[in-house]
Amino acid sequence: MTAPTSTGSPVFDLDAPEHRSDPHPLLRRMRERDPVHRRVNRVTGLSTWYLTRYADVQQALHHPDIGRQPERLPAGLAARHRRGDADPLAVVRRNVFHLDPPDHTRLRRLLAPSFGPRTVAAIDRRLRQAVLAMVDDIAAADGEVDVIEALALPLPVRVVADLVGFPLDDLATLRRWSDEICRSGDMARVHRAGCEFVGYVNRAIDARRRDPGDDLLSRLIQAQGAGELSRTELVSSVFQLLLAGDETTVNLIGNGVLELLRHPDQLARLRARPELIDSAVEEVMRFNGPVGHARHGYALADVEIGGTRIPQGDLVIPVLLAANRDPAAFPAPKVFDIARTPNRHLGFGHGIHFCIGAALARLQARAAIGTLLHRFPRLRLATDPADLSWTPTLFLHGVRRLPVLPYGR
Repeated sequence: MTAPTSTGSPVFDLDAPEHRSDPHPLLRRMRERDPVHRRVNRVTGLSTWYLTRYADVQQALHHPDIGRQPERLPAGLAARHRRGDADPLAVVRRNVFHLDPPDHTRLRRLLAPSFGPRTVAAIDRRLRQAVLAMVDDIAAADGEVDVIEALALPLPVRVVADLVGFPLDDLATLRRWSDEICRSGDMARVHRAGCEFVGYVNRAIDARRRDPGDDLLSRLIQAQGAGELSRTELVSSVFQLLLAGDETTVNLIGNGVLELLRHPDQLARLRARPELIDSAVEEVMRFNGPVGHARHGYALADVEIGGTRIPQGDLVIPVLLAANRDPAAFPAPKVFDIARTPNRHLGFGHGIHFCIGAALARLQARAAIGTLLHRFPRLRLATDPADLSWTPTLFLHGVRRLPVLPYGR
């Protein structure tokens, strides 16, 4: 969507470069001064509403009249959204991330068994072996190491390939496509990488149809043969699994290591009590999570959020980072506390779109962060945190590089 402009209220630009390294002061001002913040799109004339209070974000995430499919709107409103939509990957949006019930319910039911305890436990064993090998490589390096490049980037794509059933020999290519789509910011490169990946998935489907295996791709192919999903939905679902399961976990690992190194008291606490790793990961999700805001939804009818009427057809963006530091929901929200309990953060979403891969993301963060800290007791940042480069928009929120000195020189 074309960037909207503010009207009638303070100007808050979430994607302004000066806020990328630390959006939280801006989000606090929005939450306090204009928690249901309206901006108007120059192209469509439609409004976008940014929600920053916990209660409002939670309400929007499970509101039955806030959907993700613009075609559910009256034809005129849907057409206005299409005129302002420059999505280069629109053809692969038939997946649980972009659909509403009943299609969302049907596809999620087909995917859910592959994210159950038995599958996750099997992947956990293999991912721990992969983490140990990556940390061994870090240990062999002389001097500065980039945690993102050495650990956070290669791990999630390996896990997704394991889950779906892609050959490990293709990891570098999958990694390149994911980087191009999520990190380049160039619409032509995004479209080219998306087309290349779709072609790869189609070839994989044809090959696996001839030679099925014990993997998610084979199960989805079987479901397609039974008429439970279309070929487009099959390709789109696999496409989304790579993107959603990859970049967000990269950011979670990177942000987690960064926050622990920026909070030495909590790092020492975790070293003294390794059993806190689970709650530490949850606190990273709350304090500085990998996704700044949920995907925009469409007001399918007039809705009221936080005492404000949002007209049918307008966009609604729940800002997760803001909700997760709302003092109305969390005592001392600006304090990074790895033993925080309860911790009902919204970092993985809420309602029907709660992240289906949350368990896998937690496993990877726990293994990567815990193993790294255990192996390198003198680990420290190799640069001033103020000099770190961050993702260009708030939707995906993470550092691009995280240089560290494993041996604390």
